Amino acid sequence: MLQPAWVRTASVFVETGSTLGSRTAAILQEVIKDAQAAFDHQLARIFVALLTPASVVVLVFGLWRLCADLGWAEAFLIESGFFSHWQVWIALSIALKALASFLATQTPVTAEISKDNPSVF
Repeated sequence: MLQPAWVRTASVFVETGSTLGSRTAAILQEVIKDAQAAFDHQLARIFVALLTPASVVVLVFGLWRLCADLGWAEAFLIESGFFSHWQVWIALSIALKALASFLATQTPVTAEISKDNPSVF
C-alpha cells in the first residue's frame, strides 16, 4: 500500500523518538547517579574538614569554663543549664574529634591528576 510522504516521515520520527527518549533517559539517570555519588563524597570531605576546627573551639569553651570555675578567667558566657559545665564541653570536643577521625577513615582521599595540568592535583 502506498502511503503519503508525511505519514512515512511521521512514523520514522515516532520510532526514533521513542528509542532516543529511552536512551536519553538512561544517560540522564546515570549522570544524576554519578553526580549524587560525587556530591556525597565531597560533602563527607567537607564535614571532615570542618569538624576538627569545631572540636578545637568547643575545647576552648570547656577550658574557659574550667578556668572560670577556678577563678583564673572572667565569667563564662553560659552561667546555668546543661552547657554551663566544663565536662560537657570537653566531652563534646572529644566526640566531635572522634567523629571527624571516623569520617576521615571512611572517606578515602584520592588525588586525581588534572588532565589539563598534570602538575596540579
